[in-house]
Amino acid sequence: MINYTPKQYAQALHLAISESNPKDQERILDNFVQVLKSNGHLGLLDEIEKEFLRHDREQRGVKQAEITTAKPLSRDEEAKLIHNLNEYVGGKVELKKKVDEGLIGGIMVKIGDELIDGSVKKSLQELKNKLKE
Repeated sequence: MINYTPKQYAQALHLAISESNPKDQERILDNFVQVLKSNGHLGLLDEIEKEFLRHDREQRGVKQAEITTAKPLSRDEEAKLIHNLNEYVGGKVELKKKVDEGLIGGIMVKIGDELIDGSVKKSLQELKNKLKE
């Protein structure tokens, strides 16, 4: 039995689906699940799905921005944020949103390995550190 990684499975599935017509995609997915089952890898489905979505975004030239706010954004705030992030990365951005009331206010944005922390909590921590000096 060959041991494939979730990333390898996801890339193979993406290639098979992207080169097929919609009628064949259900059959391809059924066959894919059978391959996972015969290889004993059904437990990898969640990881494969994450890798598939990541690979799909990559192929479309879209970056994922994970945003954390103290409260949900309004539609206008979200639209402005997407516009600004699109300009920042020089392309398209999809948001993955999370609310954390512990931030007090502001926003944290993670794109790839880059973290932009504009939270009130971070500002207060920096102020506290300066006062200790």
